[in-house]
Amino acid sequence: MSIRVLSLLLLWLPATLQASEKPFVLTWEAWSVPRTAESLIAMPALSRAVSDLRAVPGATLVLRYPGGDAGTLWVNELESWLVALGIPREQLDKTPGSPDPQRLELEVSRPLVPQSGASDA
Repeated sequence: MSIRVLSLLLLWLPATLQASEKPFVLTWEAWSVPRTAESLIAMPALSRAVSDLRAVPGATLVLRYPGGDAGTLWVNELESWLVALGIPREQLDKTPGSPDPQRLELEVSRPLVPQSGASDA
């Protein structure tokens, strides 16, 4: 029985290390201000999420948004701003399913295999 528990823990552990410890939260209230590049950079959740994203080669930023038309518009506008601010679209993963319609969660997802700076070619 203990071998089975140990093997389950070993399978579970890498999955827990892939994502940031807890998601950064962008509230609708914070997003409802007039948006400029400066105002977005000043938003703590965005600033911390982008900083974490840039610190991990090969990571992606999961944008977990509320469903429905309003949530889709919100995440699409956020994605456009992030791309305009220099985040490659390939590093953004839009995923419906925020548990609260008044918040969007930002989570840095680390690659399963660490990225190296050298090419294998």
